[in-house]
Amino acid sequence: MSESDAPYVLVVDDDKDIRKIVNLTLTHLGGFRVVAVECGEEALELVQKRRFEVVILDMCMPRMDGEMTLRALHELPNMQEVPVVLLTAYASSRLSKDLEQWGVKRILEKPFDPIEFNQQIKEILSKERDGANNKASK
Repeated sequence: MSESDAPYVLVVDDDKDIRKIVNLTLTHLGGFRVVAVECGEEALELVQKRRFEVVILDMCMPRMDGEMTLRALHELPNMQEVPVVLLTAYASSRLSKDLEQWGVKRILEKPFDPIEFNQQIKEILSKERDGANNKASK
């Protein structure tokens, strides 16, 4: 995959160390193009300007938390099909139907293994692409 073909990933987390780790992991191990912001408000502005293929979203943030950001993102027409991965230190690994309806594909706990994290993001994107290809061929 050339750099110009690399998927854009939006990372939303108020912890700059987590943003840095996710950025390094996905850029160097996965070949993704990563844009990282520290709050939901910034994320909402960015998705109006650029298409992202996946959003990685922290659940516990000040002001606009992960759930509020998730719902606001999902209300935007260009974001309804974009998969979301939740990052949280307080994970219940069960994916509730409520979260699924908002586009959440997986919940990952902090701290995470960078290699496994990268593989999980690639897997989610691969499934989304396969699903889109299957829809297009019908």
